[in-house]
Amino acid sequence: MSFWKTLAKIGNAVIEEGMKQQSKQMRNGSRNSATGRTEVPTIGGKTLREWESKWQNVGYLDSIDLSPYSSYVGLYKAELGGKVMYIGRAVEYSNGGIRKRLSDYTRESDSARKHTSGKLMHANAAELKISILLVGKDEEAAEATRKLERYFIGKYSPEWNKMLK
Repeated sequence: MSFWKTLAKIGNAVIEEGMKQQSKQMRNGSRNSATGRTEVPTIGGKTLREWESKWQNVGYLDSIDLSPYSSYVGLYKAELGGKVMYIGRAVEYSNGGIRKRLSDYTRESDSARKHTSGKLMHANAAELKISILLVGKDEEAAEATRKLERYFIGKYSPEWNKMLK
């Protein structure tokens, strides 16, 4: 293995460990020293447990009707054989939202498949069960989506998110 690939793997491991620690802190909350109460963190006005309950199964990647999701930003979760393989985000609320992002994996052009994870999403489209987490339709929702992505990647540790790009 080349020096650069080794260095990239070490960097990814450090990032992954940091995400796991952040995810753990977010799940467990923190104790307020003044009140002694455990404060449960929120993102976009909801707790992480509330967000977890909002995932919606929409079908298999190659056959989803994505038209209702054109203006929504949020996350998508790709499962293969019951295992979460990838967590992705769609944050362009004024440019097709989740519909556009997921459609990128199935269209003829390979512009969305420059990275290994995109190639794998395309190659496994018929077997990938997709769930979405709709966050909203504005910049505030896009920011919440970015934070939620870090949390859910830390929680599920999906194989395709760990791959070198």
